[in-house]
Amino acid sequence: MTTHLCKIAEQYIVDKCPKYNHSYTPEYDELLKNREYNCVLEIGVGYPELMEKYTNHEYQSGASLKMWRDYFGCNVIGLDIKEFNLNEPNIQTIVADQSNPQSLEKAMKQVFPTLPDLIVDDGSHLIDHQIITFKTLWKYCRDIYIIEDIDRKNMATLYLLEDLFPNCKVIKAYISDNENQGFIAFEKVSILN
Repeated sequence: MTTHLCKIAEQYIVDKCPKYNHSYTPEYDELLKNREYNCVLEIGVGYPELMEKYTNHEYQSGASLKMWRDYFGCNVIGLDIKEFNLNEPNIQTIVADQSNPQSLEKAMKQVFPTLPDLIVDDGSHLIDHQIITFKTLWKYCRDIYIIEDIDRKNMATLYLLEDLFPNCKVIKAYISDNENQGFIAFEKVSILN
C-alpha cells in the first residue's frame, strides 16, 4: 500500500519506505495520519556513505528530516554524533552522542523550550544506546516516541521500557514479514489519580 507518507519518503529517497528498504512508512502513516505536530526530533541524520547501500546513489543527508517536515508541516530537529549543515527551511541539526545521557541533556537544552511531539530514534541501532536515549529523552517527548530498526531478538527487551514510566504505553510493535527487524512506538498517556 502506498500512502501519503510513502510518497514523500520516495521523493526524498528515505530508507523507511518499501521502495527503498523498510516497510515502516505505511505503518507510520496509519499511526500518525491524524496527528498535528509542531516539532519532530529524529536521532540520526543519515549520510550518503552509509545510506546509499539501502537507497541509491542520489541519497542526501537529512532525507527523513525533510520527509517529517513535509508530512507534518512542522519544524524538525536532527540529532547526530556528526555535525551537519543542511541549510533547509524548518530543519535544525544539533550534535549529541546518544550513548551519553549528559550529551543528550545538553542537546535538549539547545532546543528548549521547544519540546518534540514526536521522537524517532534512527541512530546507532545499538540496543544499549536505544535504552539510554529513551530513558533520557522520554521526559521531553510530548506524544509519540519510536525506536526503529530493532532486531527481532531485542523487541521484548525494548517493549519493557514502558514499565519505566507511569505515563508510557506501547501502542505498536512491528516486525516486517520479510525483515528480521522492526520498530516499537510508545505513547505518552495521562496519569489518572
